[in-house]
Amino acid sequence: NPMNKISDGATLGVELMTTRYFAGGIFAAYGFTGKLPSLALERLKGQPMWIFHSADDVIFPVACSDKLVDELRSVNKKERGGRQMIRYTRFDKDQEGFTGSVKGHSTGITASKDQEVYKWLLSL
Repeated sequence: NPMNKISDGATLGVELMTTRYFAGGIFAAYGFTGKLPSLALERLKGQPMWIFHSADDVIFPVACSDKLVDELRSVNKKERGGRQMIRYTRFDKDQEGFTGSVKGHSTGITASKDQEVYKWLLSL
């Protein structure tokens, strides 16, 4: 089964954010399809995060990140320092030109090329 070989680092990263050991997090192509538990949402309150996903991702549906962002924003309505606590960059199509079995799943690469990401991280 090819799905057994997929690593969902973004889901693990969001889970690690509940420890509150990190100043913020950047996650690409979040793949958890369920609803975050209320305890997790409480622990994620006040945690700045920036989520990236592409609508044409063939590995993880963009709806996973859409749902995550909605849930995070429900507990992070306020801005910190004039900025949204939860940022979301949702591309219509793969920015790196990936095709086939990885089409749309390159948002981590795209995010790593964005200088604004590093400025944001250093501002936390």
